[in-house]
Amino acid sequence: MSTVVSSPKTDWHAHVWRCVSCGADATDPGDGGPIVCPSCGHQYPIRDGIVVVRESVTANNEVAQSFYNSPLWPKFRFWEWFTFINLGGERRARSRVLKHLPQGENLKLLDIAIGDGVYLPWLPESWSVVGVDVSDVQLDACLKKNAVGRDVTLVLGEAEDLPVRDNQFDAALSIGAFNYFNDPEQALREMVRAVKPGGLIVVSDEVPDLTDYLPFRKIGLAGVERWLVSRFMNLGDEFTEMVERHRELDVEAIARRVLTDCQFERIWRGVGYVFVGRAPE
Repeated sequence: MSTVVSSPKTDWHAHVWRCVSCGADATDPGDGGPIVCPSCGHQYPIRDGIVVVRESVTANNEVAQSFYNSPLWPKFRFWEWFTFINLGGERRARSRVLKHLPQGENLKLLDIAIGDGVYLPWLPESWSVVGVDVSDVQLDACLKKNAVGRDVTLVLGEAEDLPVRDNQFDAALSIGAFNYFNDPEQALREMVRAVKPGGLIVVSDEVPDLTDYLPFRKIGLAGVERWLVSRFMNLGDEFTEMVERHRELDVEAIARRVLTDCQFERIWRGVGYVFVGRAPE
C-alpha cells in the first residue's frame, strides 16, 4: 500500500454530488430530504438510507440487477465461498486485491459494485466510503452490515454515469463486476474522473474466459458446461449467456488505455485478475 494523507472529515458529503441528468453540481441539504440539482431541478430521493439515482437500468446492468435481486444470488454465493475456501479463505483471497489500496487515515474511497460490502470491516474505520451498485437488495444488505460505526454512503446507480463530482476521492475500487458493466471502459473513465489526479484505481474480477477452464468445454461439450453453470451452480440462463458473450473481453488493454502506471496481474491461481493504476495528472 502507498500512503495517502487526507484531510479530516468535513461536510464533504453534502457537496460530493453530481446530477446525472444534466451534469451540474447537486447538493444534499442534510435533512434527510432528496439531493437536489439547482441547475435542472432534478431530485434524487434518499430511500431507507440509500441515495436513489437510477432504478431502471438496461442491457448487462439489467441482467446483473435481476440476478442480485433474485433468489439465485444466495445460492450462487455458495460457489463463490467454496472457491475462496480453496484459496485460503475469503479474507485472504480478497486481500490480494485490497492490499493495493492506499494507507492513511480519513481516506475517501469510491467503491463501484460494492454489493453487500463484505470486506468493509477489513478497511480502516476512519475511511469515508461511497458505494455504488445496481442492486437495491445488495445495498440494503450492505447498509445493515456496515451502518454502525462507519461512514458509508450507498447509491443505487450505474458505474458508467457516476453521481459524484470530479476529483473527489483518494482512490476507487471495484471487485467482481468489471467484466459485465454495460461499458467497462466508460466505467473506468468515470472512476478516473471521480478520483483526484494521481489517485489510485484498483479493479478485480474473474478472468472473462473462466468457463474455458471447465473440463466440458475442453472436450467439446460447451452445452453441458453452460447447463452446469446456469442450473447446477445457479448463475441463471441470462447471466450465463452474458458471461459467454464477454469471454474475449480484453481487460488489460482497456486498463492500459485509460490508466497511467498500470500494472496487471493474474491472481487466485489464474482464475482472477487485478489491475492497479493511477488517474492521469
